[in-house]
Amino acid sequence: MSAARRPARRPARPARALRRALTIVGALAVAAPAVATAQPLDPYADPAPAKKPAKKPTKKPARPVKPAPDDGGPVDPYADSPAPAPAPAPAAPDGPVDPYAADPAATTTTTTTTTTTTTTATTATTTTGSAGAAAARPVRKSIDIAAVQGLLAVQSLDGWLLYDRAGLNPIAQGLVAPLGAPSRAWFYFIPEQGEPVALVHQTEAASFGHLEGKQVTYAGYDDLKKQLRAILTPPKPARGKAKKKLTVAMEYSPGAVVPSLSRVDAGTVELVKGLGVAIKSSEGLVQFTKSVWGPAGRKQHYIAVHHLTELRKDALAWIATQITAGKPVTELDVQARLERGMKMRGVEGPPPVVAAGVHTADPNYVPTADRAATIQQGDLVILSLAARTPDVDGIYAAATWVAYVGDVVPTRYASAFEVVALARDEAIALITDRIKRRRAVRGAEVDRAARTFIDKANLGDRFVHRTGHSLDSDLQGAAADLDDYEVKDERNLAVGSGFTIGPGVYFAGDYGVRTEISAYLSATGLEVTTAKQEQIEALLAR
Repeated sequence: MSAARRPARRPARPARALRRALTIVGALAVAAPAVATAQPLDPYADPAPAKKPAKKPTKKPARPVKPAPDDGGPVDPYADSPAPAPAPAPAAPDGPVDPYAADPAATTTTTTTTTTTTTTATTATTTTGSAGAAAARPVRKSIDIAAVQGLLAVQSLDGWLLYDRAGLNPIAQGLVAPLGAPSRAWFYFIPEQGEPVALVHQTEAASFGHLEGKQVTYAGYDDLKKQLRAILTPPKPARGKAKKKLTVAMEYSPGAVVPSLSRVDAGTVELVKGLGVAIKSSEGLVQFTKSVWGPAGRKQHYIAVHHLTELRKDALAWIATQITAGKPVTELDVQARLERGMKMRGVEGPPPVVAAGVHTADPNYVPTADRAATIQQGDLVILSLAARTPDVDGIYAAATWVAYVGDVVPTRYASAFEVVALARDEAIALITDRIKRRRAVRGAEVDRAARTFIDKANLGDRFVHRTGHSLDSDLQGAAADLDDYEVKDERNLAVGSGFTIGPGVYFAGDYGVRTEISAYLSATGLEVTTAKQEQIEALLAR
């Protein structure tokens, strides 16, 4: 066949060429390493190690399905449940955040949460809370035996017999600091010389294992009396000398003159006396043990003072803001805000007092859901706050402040407040003068000084409570109160202890005013630890 008639070679089909190109590209993609998504390089990152050539993957057999937790045995009803997926973060609100505002996501449904708190200190645990809820907190370390024995020698006492049953004696509980919550009767005898002895029920011995000295256990009531007699039997006298009768101190106040110190029941007093033992009040011992703050307690007190001051400022500013904006605000609203603030700041104490208008005339008023008033322009407002840190050495601070919802305080309110502020200053002046002259001052004397000043202003019948009370790890402390009205407290104010000074006057069905400060008695003088209010604060003043 001639070349002219030979058929021409047909060009490669486009589809075949495209398939060949895609095959080549796919092979290159498998062989080449994956290209990272474009991101800024980290100049401080470690260099990537050289990669070894990849081995040919082998197909692994499929893993067996993991059995469900409830397969192969009973379910543990106390096991922790799987953590729920975290909720998405809420959108940030516009403007500054109010740290004490109510949680908008909160509902009226109440849930119970169990919290476990551990501490390395050997301390007891009590229950308290800023809103009355139960919350574990440590109490101060157990009693200093050497210091107590020195006090016993000075007071010519043979020993201190501390006693409690089911928490009836908070003074003994705070000093001995038993672990847990023993409910049976126990005694801890600290002799003027020698080794202390703890007498405890055999089932609760572990609660007192941290105490210094010897431990004796009892089984029943006959055994208790037998062991107590052995502990309180004085040593045999030397030949020719009369048998000695022990004199011990207990939390007992003759005639119940100081009710806060009367913690041992009459039956137990009779039991001890029946063993041939004389009993005297432990008031002096208590003042120089439980009620002395110490450096750590003084520091914790000032921390509490700081938080109370900030909480008071915030609450009053919030009232002014709400009133100015025309928004309703009740006493209960303010109390709830203060309680949220206490919780956020980590302090604990009783529910704050928020009284407005006619409720200020009641010195013991605390708002509740069924009687809380709406705060109005022209109202007086009283805030009374008390709190302590939950620290082992936490000491209470307390303060009261009076404000007026308006721009100019009416004369009648201002005049009444001036009287109570000057009466407070009279009390301060008396204590300061006595300490300067190195003379003791009794709690009743301080109350009389304030009360006499108010009497001269013809308002004596309006001053219907004591001037102040002791402060320590309890709000109502165990040392001398400034009181010659409810009781006649003739105890001397102890150096190293603290108290409140808070006179007030009240006009039933109308209004009331009071001032309250916290103070600390040092060796060099009186230290006022909270702000002294000199005049009623006008919340809407420009």
